[in-house]
Amino acid sequence: MPTKKGDPRLSRKYKEVRLRVLARDGYVCYYCGHEGQDGNGLTIDHIIPVSKSPELAIDESNMRIACKSCNSKKGSRNERVFLETTRTPPVYRDWE
Repeated sequence: MPTKKGDPRLSRKYKEVRLRVLARDGYVCYYCGHEGQDGNGLTIDHIIPVSKSPELAIDESNMRIACKSCNSKKGSRNERVFLETTRTPPVYRDWE
């Protein structure tokens, strides 16, 4: 991963792209549906993590909206793996 000084997420261009992605995705978390007013409580999730591919850090097709909670839980895991671990098992009623 690039050093803080070379981190593309600190650039003006990244901030502009982030705002476009927020608007594109309607300020709603991709994973849980949490709605963030004006982007508050929302972060950018990189489908391919920046640590694995820094050149995709500012690529809109590699970005989606995630609430802070979901993005933190997902970390750098693959989205499929993350979704499988968060899946809620079915609840069955007691049939007596």
